[in-house]
Amino acid sequence: MTPPRWLATLTIPLIAGAALAASAATATADPRDDSYLDQLRGAGLSWPPGHEEALIGTAYLICDDLGWGWTPQQIANNVHANLDPDNIHVHDVGSMVNIARAVYCPNQRCWAPHC
Repeated sequence: MTPPRWLATLTIPLIAGAALAASAATATADPRDDSYLDQLRGAGLSWPPGHEEALIGTAYLICDDLGWGWTPQQIANNVHANLDPDNIHVHDVGSMVNIARAVYCPNQRCWAPHC
């Protein structure tokens, strides 16, 4: 299985890029964005101020990875490995993946040729 583009090199520049890409979506005040962030907070996750757009952008990338045929667990494991594993648990990343899936792409199916 070919790794999705963002899991291979998840870095600060990518998060910044995701924030820029998501900023147009957040400018329209998409109620899904508020729901996603509220559910993340409800799951006990927190983040520094101003990182909301990056989280929303990451949620869209999670949907894209699901389309490539990755399982939620594979996505969570890869995100966790590229974040600071000392400060975030894989369970928390799993929650983020599941919430993103439920809010942004509940009907996402694998569309890659290998599916």
